[in-house]
Amino acid sequence: MILLLVIVWGFSFACIPHLLLLNKRPTATLAWLWALLLFPGVGALLYLAVGTERVRRRRRQRQRSFRRKRGLTEETEARDALDQVPADSTEHRVLATSSRIIGLPTDAVEGVRLLRNGEAYYDALRRSIAQAKNSVHVESFIWRKDAVGAEFLDLLVAAAQRGVRVRLLLDELGCLGLTQRYFRPLVAAGGEFSWCHTFYPRHNRYFFNLRNHRKLQIIDNRIGFVGGMNFGREYLGLNPALGSWSDLQVELRGQVVQRLQQVFAEDWFFATGREDPLAEAEETGNGREHSPVQVLRTGPDEDDQPMLRINLALIEAARRRLWISAGYFIPGGTMESALQVARARGVDVRLLVSEKSEHPMLVKAGRSYYDALLRQGVRMFEYRRGIEHSKYTVLDDNLCVIGSSNFDDRSMRLNFELSVLIHRRATNHALAKIFLEMQDQSHEVKRDSFSKRPLQDRMVESVLRLASPLL
Repeated sequence: MILLLVIVWGFSFACIPHLLLLNKRPTATLAWLWALLLFPGVGALLYLAVGTERVRRRRRQRQRSFRRKRGLTEETEARDALDQVPADSTEHRVLATSSRIIGLPTDAVEGVRLLRNGEAYYDALRRSIAQAKNSVHVESFIWRKDAVGAEFLDLLVAAAQRGVRVRLLLDELGCLGLTQRYFRPLVAAGGEFSWCHTFYPRHNRYFFNLRNHRKLQIIDNRIGFVGGMNFGREYLGLNPALGSWSDLQVELRGQVVQRLQQVFAEDWFFATGREDPLAEAEETGNGREHSPVQVLRTGPDEDDQPMLRINLALIEAARRRLWISAGYFIPGGTMESALQVARARGVDVRLLVSEKSEHPMLVKAGRSYYDALLRQGVRMFEYRRGIEHSKYTVLDDNLCVIGSSNFDDRSMRLNFELSVLIHRRATNHALAKIFLEMQDQSHEVKRDSFSKRPLQDRMVESVLRLASPLL
């Protein structure tokens, strides 16, 4: 018994140097330190499972190879795309700043189509897969074993059977309940399947807490889909427990699709260790109406929390309006202060969140931030007719962000996320119109009434706020 206690305590103490060297936020470091000391053994196991926020993966020199194939340097790429934006404008500074933070050049997009809700998205993707001639690459966080999952698996199998190169990459934690056996028909047809493998002991990965939350589909290196929707009947509003489901995906065409292909290639290599040659199709651009777009590829394999810094840059840049639709809203102290400062500058700051959620604890944790924001004049809207899962930002009149990243600590620090920052007035205004429509269907949270909510609700919100980084 004494020997067992010595081993358990030794195990916990051995975790402490690793914890200190991670240089987490002081509050997080202290919390884990107390867990290791007060709950030896259990605390250490929990720390190994969810305490690590950084994963390092070997990046191939894909970016250089990618640019060499097109005969471009990084400087040329960035200059070509940003030439469309006045050099002294706020928009130019935002795009240039984002490019430096992410470490990817600014690309160009020719076609942008907003796909509102599951019907529009699934119809567009269904047609694209059915018409694919060369490749179909699909990356998603959730794949349900239901009618939607079965239909799209059949579409991928059919594409593979006709000779299309099909690859499917899913997050194993987002697909709990599914096994690799479910995807055997795709492999038998000549396609390929892999879990993302953030937890993969064979490759020395033990990251239960890190998730690939990206939603990315690329068809023939010509069409790319990015946004917040996965594969399941709930995205069609067919889950009676959740009701109607509001969401957003964007269909992109042009040069940017090749950049998205690069992101998929890196993720595929991380998951499988196998090379996926970047598409060698000819250029897809036709030179018409191309707008700058920045691919925001973020995750715990990047240094210094790039999604957090991107959001700070966007909030700081806002001059007229900053409208944010957040599937999940738990901003943390840094983002909370940034939103308050933006409002103090006179920016019209509005936040649209869901009153109902498939994860109700997240709603309660998010409400713990309302009072401080409402005091500064930030307007809060809770959508009541179902689930509001969209993730987008409308910034002034020309910029917008659409993708998989929520406005929460997990998306900014722990998840692999993918969004696009688009400089396009028409897309900005279309998103603003959607926001206003959703706002009209929502309840505006007023400070006077909100402050009178029951004490037990306030206590639950405050307790869940402490656990929000893990939710």
